[in-house]
Amino acid sequence: MADPVVAPPGQTFERACIQACAALAFSPPTVAVDLSESHSCSSAPLVLVPNVALRNAILNWCDRLALPHPAPMSPDTAHDIVRRLMPQDRQRSSLAQRPQPQVQQQPSSRQRGDALEEEIMAALGTEGATTAEQASAMALLRQATRENREVRRQLCTPRLLAALRPMLLSADADVQVNAAAAVVNLSLEPENKVRIVRSGAVSPLVDVLRGGHTEARDHAAGAMYSLAVEDENRAAIGVLGAIPPLLELFAGAAAHRARREAGMALYHISLSGMNRSKIARAPGAVRTLLAVAATEARRNRASDGDADAAALRRLAAMILANLAGCPDGRAALMDGGAVAAVVRLMRSGSAAPGSMEEEYCISTLYGMSRGSMRFRGLARAAGVEAALQAVAEGGGGVRRDLARRTLRAMRGEDDEAPATDSGLLGRQWDDGSVVSEGLVSIRRPPPHRSNHAGPSGSNTTQF
Repeated sequence: MADPVVAPPGQTFERACIQACAALAFSPPTVAVDLSESHSCSSAPLVLVPNVALRNAILNWCDRLALPHPAPMSPDTAHDIVRRLMPQDRQRSSLAQRPQPQVQQQPSSRQRGDALEEEIMAALGTEGATTAEQASAMALLRQATRENREVRRQLCTPRLLAALRPMLLSADADVQVNAAAAVVNLSLEPENKVRIVRSGAVSPLVDVLRGGHTEARDHAAGAMYSLAVEDENRAAIGVLGAIPPLLELFAGAAAHRARREAGMALYHISLSGMNRSKIARAPGAVRTLLAVAATEARRNRASDGDADAAALRRLAAMILANLAGCPDGRAALMDGGAVAAVVRLMRSGSAAPGSMEEEYCISTLYGMSRGSMRFRGLARAAGVEAALQAVAEGGGGVRRDLARRTLRAMRGEDDEAPATDSGLLGRQWDDGSVVSEGLVSIRRPPPHRSNHAGPSGSNTTQF
């Protein structure tokens, strides 16, 4: 791969290929991403996150073997490859649907954006504007930012964002729901993410998460997820108090979609070292995450492999593995009984041999084992050695390496991995995110159901 990117729900693709799949509304049968509705007006563009760890690993491998670096694939080549994979009837329909260049689109979009901003500001900027006028303005903003990327860029202005903040705190459900959905839509553009956080929108979103209307909370979780994808935003989101309400939503009885968005937000937030400590110190955070992993594992077995339960369980395991990458997280995990809980997940079949869940579990155990005398006693009592022995002897490359290191730590050998030891995918181990260094940067949970799109539904990915 020349340009590997991570697309929801966490799989890695060559950028040109996944963009071609989205453009042709084609979901390959072996891929978990649902792109079948990518052309619908209610569908948002894919959020593609560069997989830096994998790209560096590929480039390092090429350098070691004196091979040329891979060249990016052209869009036309990617479209041709995807069409060859599609059934014949889909090929014909995709040719008919393929968008044609629109030379005049940009000027008309700019004019439309300017006119919309003035119309919205006229309603919101009027002193004593009625709730009905505010609701109408928010509905207009939500609709306008749903379909057009250029309009989303143009409407993300300081004065409109400033006018949007109080709408998030409105007591009227329609105003609050449409305002939160509009924030998600605006945040879909990469260049808007930092602007939104700097505008002061995170604090109102946190208030919505804590006590907003149900649908608005779902949208607020989606906004946090979208904003947390940007590395520059993560520290601010953690400082402004988003972690406790996201944990509550993730572990609560909300709809799967809202819980999944909250979990993805927490995962991205936990990629920041400062936030890992904040999560670890949040009251009951570790027990909450362990409870989600265990509860969803039971639901998964009861429903014969329910994908929703598996996605939430996997998210909890991902966050736990990240927490094991910092001292506060390691201590909180051991205080919360994570050693025994992780072993139970592995023995119960929820983390099946060779699965992603097994990697996250082993990663968590490895993180806790680093330089910890306390871990040795807990690990012996929980039966870690028996759980890891088979992996250490016959597992795959990454999980086998982590299992062996964990077992060595239990025996008092190599308490700390030497600074020269390579980590996952050729990266050195540091005290950062264990998962993000190659395990989860290339994988995320299966997609949630796509039957919730539409302007009236609680849709936290596009509105």
